[in-house]
Amino acid sequence: MWRLHRYYLKELAVNASITFLVMFAVVLISLISRGIQRSEGGGLLDAALITLFFALDSLPHLLTIAFLIATVMTFTRAAQDRELVAIRAAGISPRVPMMSAVLVGIFLSVGMSFTNHYLIPEVHFRKYRVIADVVRSAFRNLNLGGDRIKILETGYLLTFRDREQETGDYVGCTLYMPRPLDRRMKSSIIYVDRVSLPPLAESAADSDLLVELRGVRDPIADRELGDFSFRVPLDELGSRGGRMDKDEDVRSDQLLAEVMRGVNRNPVRAVYTLFRRCTMALMPTLLAPIGFCIGEMARFRGRVIALLMSLLPLLVFYFGEVLGARLLISTQNPWVGWLPAALLIPVGIPVVWRQLKR
Repeated sequence: MWRLHRYYLKELAVNASITFLVMFAVVLISLISRGIQRSEGGGLLDAALITLFFALDSLPHLLTIAFLIATVMTFTRAAQDRELVAIRAAGISPRVPMMSAVLVGIFLSVGMSFTNHYLIPEVHFRKYRVIADVVRSAFRNLNLGGDRIKILETGYLLTFRDREQETGDYVGCTLYMPRPLDRRMKSSIIYVDRVSLPPLAESAADSDLLVELRGVRDPIADRELGDFSFRVPLDELGSRGGRMDKDEDVRSDQLLAEVMRGVNRNPVRAVYTLFRRCTMALMPTLLAPIGFCIGEMARFRGRVIALLMSLLPLLVFYFGEVLGARLLISTQNPWVGWLPAALLIPVGIPVVWRQLKR
């Protein structure tokens, strides 16, 4: 029996690895434009990190889909080559080859449990924090060959006549702002004699960039307005409208501790997030017998039909994901996090039972 297990284990591992690498490469390439866009002002390494973090965030989904496709294709090939027929004719239960897929599914579930509870929250947190580091680097290494500075997505645009080498201040400036700094200003465009950007360490908050305006003049009212200063939150520069920390950014042990201590802002959603991570980790184990049965049923239909049939459990799973998120809003019941597995089990049990008893 172990030789039979080893035979299918090897083929499953190779097929799953190739499928996952191809899918991950496709996702990585599709996210390059987003990484370049979000790393405006940074370097090539910043763009690569942002792209990699966004791609890693989809790791649980890619592993689940790649494993299901590999399982279906492996046992469709075995069925078309009459291997499964020979196994049944030899008096060996079809549960024996199916157990190879289940073993790989259990192995992936254990790995995905660690990934979902610890690795993915860290990736989800860091992919939005690279932006702040990019902005800090951008202001330390501004492109001074031109005469204008655009502060990314905040809308501020500074043009200057010259820059002092000793102090680093900009002189003879015109500043465009999305809204006036003071109600006395009649325009969003002001003239500034000197603009200073103190080092980040000297700012009151390390996450803010302090901008000091000296000698401000309103060109419409034609009067002196004095000196002003304002802060640009660096953490908000990389995404429109800013972003608050979410439960998806927190590891499961810390999230559970916050719920048990009563300090979480939304304990119902936190528990739902925990259940959802557990459901995602169980998916390879649940999909393994379904993939085996789909592969055996597609013996006379071909591999393309087998791939189309494998979409059914995926549609059920992601329908449960979407429905669970909607029900959480309406019912405030965290147990809807198990809904994808609750929908997949009733669909899979009759299929597996019929195919194994055939």
